[in-house]
Amino acid sequence: MVAVAIGGAAVVGAGSSIIAGNKASKAQKNAAAQQVAEQRRQYDQTRADYAPWRAAGESALARLTNEMKAGATTAYTKSPSYDFRLSEGIKAAERSAAARGRLGSGATMKAVQRYGEGLASADYGDWWNRNAGLAGVGQAATDSTTQAGMNTTNNITAALGNAGNARASSYANTGSAINSGINNVLAAYLAHQGGFFNK
Repeated sequence: MVAVAIGGAAVVGAGSSIIAGNKASKAQKNAAAQQVAEQRRQYDQTRADYAPWRAAGESALARLTNEMKAGATTAYTKSPSYDFRLSEGIKAAERSAAARGRLGSGATMKAVQRYGEGLASADYGDWWNRNAGLAGVGQAATDSTTQAGMNTTNNITAALGNAGNARASSYANTGSAINSGINNVLAAYLAHQGGFFNK
């Protein structure tokens, strides 16, 4: 009777270890799934937050790239601000010439030409720098998005690795509990057969 009790206790102990190990493994797997979901949610939010900056940078970079093409009509001279300043400057030069009675003169034409060249020369560098700065903002946003992606990948990989380790540990503990239970039952049986419990 004592041998049966020891054997039963060994089986119950092994069963409890198996159940506890399976519950622990399931809890770790659920925690990993929640970590992965949160990492993905946060990365998607980060991408969305940086999207306008990346788009603005791409647009500015496209303008600058087009400027570098041979024979391209510049986006700068097509811009409304350039047209407005050029138009207003020409009107001012013509009004000044008209007030002096020199509206159609060669000197007025040269003054208008100089104004246009000066405007383009002075303002073009500013236009270029503004676009280059905006392209740089887009590059920084892209770099930040890339870094967030790498961090997310590393965190998800770690969470999945931890879940895998917990599962592997559970399997190993289950095998150990079964083995231990069998050994205890066998030891009790052999002790009973040897008459240990009859003394």
